[in-house]
Amino acid sequence: MEVPNRSGATCWETPVTHTTDVLIVGAGPVGLSAAAELRRHGTDCRLVDRLPARLPYARAVGIQPRTIELWDRMGLARTVVEQAVPLRGQLSYVDGEETGRIELTLPPEVPYGFAALPQYEVERIIEEYLNGLGTAVERGTELLSFAQDADGVTARLRGASGAQEELRVRHLVGCDGAHSTVRKELGLDFPGGAFAEEYMLGDVVADWDLPAGYVIRSEHRGPDGATDDLLVCIPMPGPGRYRMSMRVAPELSELSGPTPEGTDRTDHPDGADAVAHGPVSGRRLPELPDLQAVVDRLAPRPGVLSQLRWSSVFRISHRIVDRYGDGRVLLAGDAAHIHPPVGAQGMNTGIQDACNLAWKLALVLRGEAGPALLASYDAERRPVGEEVVGRTVRHTVHGTAADPDDPRTALLREAQLLVGYRDGPLATAPHGPADAPQPGDRAPDCTGLTTPVAGYPLRLLDVLRDRPDHVVLLYAADPTDVIKAVLAPGWDVLAIRAEDGTHVPLVPEYRDTAGEFARLYRPDGPTGFVVRPDGHLGARFPLTDTETALAAYREALG
Repeated sequence: MEVPNRSGATCWETPVTHTTDVLIVGAGPVGLSAAAELRRHGTDCRLVDRLPARLPYARAVGIQPRTIELWDRMGLARTVVEQAVPLRGQLSYVDGEETGRIELTLPPEVPYGFAALPQYEVERIIEEYLNGLGTAVERGTELLSFAQDADGVTARLRGASGAQEELRVRHLVGCDGAHSTVRKELGLDFPGGAFAEEYMLGDVVADWDLPAGYVIRSEHRGPDGATDDLLVCIPMPGPGRYRMSMRVAPELSELSGPTPEGTDRTDHPDGADAVAHGPVSGRRLPELPDLQAVVDRLAPRPGVLSQLRWSSVFRISHRIVDRYGDGRVLLAGDAAHIHPPVGAQGMNTGIQDACNLAWKLALVLRGEAGPALLASYDAERRPVGEEVVGRTVRHTVHGTAADPDDPRTALLREAQLLVGYRDGPLATAPHGPADAPQPGDRAPDCTGLTTPVAGYPLRLLDVLRDRPDHVVLLYAADPTDVIKAVLAPGWDVLAIRAEDGTHVPLVPEYRDTAGEFARLYRPDGPTGFVVRPDGHLGARFPLTDTETALAAYREALG
């Protein structure tokens, strides 16, 4: 029987028999991350994408340190760092004169730095990992419609052969980009605006004497002091290779021409889309002379471009959805928020959306938390999206000099190391110094953890790697404090001891030999910490209150 869904389209009533737990629409970095995290938690899912293959274009390039930390939990960090190139800083020029230099130097306890890796390489790495977990991307498969009820979601798909399929799932996650079908079918508002300027992108090799590893930003200012010409060059893997962006040449604004099929995952198939974001159809693609002309005008040193891999003309909007989902249907990444690419925040924010959502879905589907836990996804991630959209728009219009943060704070914020959920619904009562890591904060990494068996120090990330669920860390000098605190919460329980001693450990035990855990976590006597699957603290408590504190956190999970 056909029934209308919220958008007025039709779908089909079927028996309540779920063919899989989660359907993910869109196999970009966000959808792949959501699927990988769900599979890591033992949750079944299907991942579909309407394009027949990964796109060989690098709209997103920058990788933030926080994202690599999340990949470390998955065991992917080594693969990423071996193939990425480091971003050492940014050089800024106005009218040919250097006006600023930013060194991307983070505190020594941060395990990873800023890096650049093309989006298609990020997708390849995560997809290969996902394949190893037994899930493949179903390419050439398009979501036509869906409807949800109290028990699940009925979706209609069209596969690469043209055949249609009806699928019954418990949840649907839209990771299908700025022009999201899922968002439109839900009827959610996507308020915001668009910048009038159009830009050219190009992936080229530059022969010049500018220092390697630095982002180059060079602008020309008119008589009124406003920027009227701009060149931004981001290093890419490969000798002298950059992803360059610049204001579009006037002749490309006027001429029409063919564009490659499937120019972008977010490009609406019939072109009828009010969201002006992404590659522009019907334009002649920029060629090497178009890009060279801008470099000749704006580059602070003479440079010769060659080996153009790809190019496009694109537009930029800034929008954020009014809520990150409705019922059993949720959104992540560009489907929920779009903004200027300044600071390489978009792809990284979307990947972190996916990691935040996946562990919550997994707990709900396993019956270890109630459906109310999913409401915390919007409560935690939408404020992050709002901040990122606002900051990137502000930096685009006024430049980073207008940032109210001090330079250190601004750098940590760009690295996404300050993302936290202290005000979120899962944050339990604080304990210890107010400026110490508290529930909702990122769980800092530290080094110098040893065991009697291993003859080398470990990082906390080494200890947490491949542990997909919550981990309870019990810090104490006296082993009797740990013994008194140990319960059986169903999560991994690890002890971190402040001193050496001869005893039989009740749980796996690490020694804080370098004192780094104590310095960074600032335990107030024997202290316990719950580390969430996404690397944030869920609880912090005195070991004497372990049972009460864990019960309070479990209650917050629902």
